[in-house]
Amino acid sequence: MSRNQAIVDACRQAYSGFEKNDSSALVGLMSPDVVFHFPTSLPYGGTFHGQEGFLAFYKDLFDHYYEYFDYDAHAVLDAGSHVVVPVTARAKAKNGRTMENEHCLLFTVTDGLITEARLYADTAKGRDVIDGLPAFPSAAS
Repeated sequence: MSRNQAIVDACRQAYSGFEKNDSSALVGLMSPDVVFHFPTSLPYGGTFHGQEGFLAFYKDLFDHYYEYFDYDAHAVLDAGSHVVVPVTARAKAKNGRTMENEHCLLFTVTDGLITEARLYADTAKGRDVIDGLPAFPSAAS
């Protein structure tokens, strides 16, 4: 069993099965001081702080831009100090456009908790799918 087994299992639950995604266990394994970085080339990007920031990011995503945004992990890789999750993302924007995109989530792990998360993605696809929607202030702090 890996030393980060709880995080690996939570990532599988959060990022597998497209519409079955459930991030509640993953959020529970985040440090209260977790920092989540999302590319700022998208209007909902920025740096989010704490579990509340992580949840605010997704609230903003669904309130303003997407009807759904689901993931399916190719793998969940325990690299000791990090957990790496390459995924396929499928989304439908509020304007009806759909997207399939490859993302990679990188989680930094310290003492069994996620202390930092970073998403790598083809942001041009994200911009293209929401083109024409109004831009709202990001929930990032």
